[in-house]
Amino acid sequence: MSRVVRRAGALLAWAACGLAAESAARPGGLAAQAAVDLEAEVAADSVRVGEAFAVSLAVGQARSGEVRFPALLDLPASLEQTEPVRIRSAEEGRRWEAEYTLVAWRADTIAIPPVEVELVGAGGVTRTLDPPAVVVRSVLPDAADGLELRDARPFLRLAASLWWLLAALAAAAALAWWLWHRRRLAAAAPTGPLGPGDLALREFARLRRAWIERGLSGDRFYDGYEGALRRYAHATRAWAPSRELSGLGDGDAGLLAALRHSVMARFARLRTNRDGPLEDIDVGEEFLRADMSRTDPEEDAP
Repeated sequence: MSRVVRRAGALLAWAACGLAAESAARPGGLAAQAAVDLEAEVAADSVRVGEAFAVSLAVGQARSGEVRFPALLDLPASLEQTEPVRIRSAEEGRRWEAEYTLVAWRADTIAIPPVEVELVGAGGVTRTLDPPAVVVRSVLPDAADGLELRDARPFLRLAASLWWLLAALAAAAALAWWLWHRRRLAAAAPTGPLGPGDLALREFARLRRAWIERGLSGDRFYDGYEGALRRYAHATRAWAPSRELSGLGDGDAGLLAALRHSVMARFARLRTNRDGPLEDIDVGEEFLRADMSRTDPEEDAP
């Protein structure tokens, strides 16, 4: 009987040794599981509310093999994963790293739940990594800093300088609208036909502006001056522009005097200074206004 017991014990010991050797030889055995090195860390000691921070997980293995990390972490409501996980392998698959980008929305010391990873190369064994808690600070200063919170100021309690600025802007806007409205009414107002005197005065104004801006030579200036007066005389006195000055009557002394300013400048060359043409324009305008007030040009026209 004792011999049977001894034989049975020897068989059991031999079987146990075989199972242990087989377990050590399998990739997913206990020896392989014990060779796993787990790391979990937070990139910053503390972060502010709404500030992104990284949580890194690392798994080291004695043998190469794939490690599967979760795509999304199981987080509390105060934490949010804002980017997809970034996974990389090193050392020919013996080390795997994963990085998660998180944002905290509450000022507190927030614990990150444990993360399970799957060791595919070790036969699908799952291991757990425990990231450290993260300290989240508020974006507001501490109470010891004496932060002063004031109620909203009513609109009617604005500074006096701001009221003056608003009044000036309103006055400028009203003035701009009035000028625009006046110009629009003036443009829309009907304009009647211009008489010979109005046309001659308009031509004198053009000549005066051109001479002041030095955009007209002396001969062309006096050609325009005399032409305007001759057209006026033709419309009001039926005096042909080609007729000589002697054809005018004794009652046209003013017209003759105005025309002589052109004759003297063009032929006698008695005007040499710069102000001479402007003085001649004054004489011509004075004659036109006096003659227009004395009689109606349309009644004298043939």
